[in-house]
Amino acid sequence: MFYGVSVMGTVNLRPHIAGLVRLWASVIAKMFGAMFAVMFGAISNATAQTDLADQITKADLGYGEYLAGECVTCHRNSGTGIPQINGIEAETFVIIMKAYRSKDLDNKVMQMMAGRLDDEQIISLAAYFSSLSN
Repeated sequence: MFYGVSVMGTVNLRPHIAGLVRLWASVIAKMFGAMFAVMFGAISNATAQTDLADQITKADLGYGEYLAGECVTCHRNSGTGIPQINGIEAETFVIIMKAYRSKDLDNKVMQMMAGRLDDEQIISLAAYFSSLSN
């Protein structure tokens, strides 16, 4: 937060790059005020979203299908209260899984499952599940 304005809202795909973006946003905010920092944050967020969409497009669906074996043990059309993930928007899936991995979302089972996945695996799963019909 700079001057009461939220600066960053990026998907943290590359922590070292995201850290540099936050540093630059901080420098810009201090030098030029919150208005420029908000603009820079929006540009970096748009770049991260484009980067994520590109990674999803290039993801290995076969690898995602292979990894999905564990997911579908619980996430299926059973009406058990566990959400179905077939047909989920890929970007949404990535954001949710990374939030579980970083423990920003509270569910011990999902934190454990997401904690074992790297970015490539999460993106492959996102591409796979988004390719399925609900």
